Amino acid sequence: MTQTPEHLSDELLSRLSEFVAARMGLDFPRERWRDLERGIRSAALAEGGRWSVAEYATWILAAPLTRSQVETLASEFTVGETYFFREYRSFEVLSETVLPELIARRRETGHRLRIWSAGCCTGEEAYSIAILLDRNFPE
Repeated sequence: MTQTPEHLSDELLSRLSEFVAARMGLDFPRERWRDLERGIRSAALAEGGRWSVAEYATWILAAPLTRSQVETLASEFTVGETYFFREYRSFEVLSETVLPELIARRRETGHRLRIWSAGCCTGEEAYSIAILLDRNFPE
């Protein structure tokens, strides 16, 4: 007989969403709460199944977590995939709105524009930015 997975209450998911945003800078709006719940479930299982998912979630909210524990949780909440122009809409906004404004400001001051890709596993994100710059701002 298969067991139905335990679902967390909306109240608990709301508190977890706020916690994750404050501690890790990761955004889990209501429409992504099931992703948040999957991450918590995976982290609870990684702890050896000592707690139910709700107990583990409640513990996370109450415990003074170490940096290592926060990093472990963050790895459960982040995407482990990469490819060129992933999250295409973000690149559109970057190209149409953000970069033109930044480039204009830099031209006024004579400073060079420097770009850092923080979430870069194997390089696709950084190369996507380079391709976008080359295509849209060849200068």
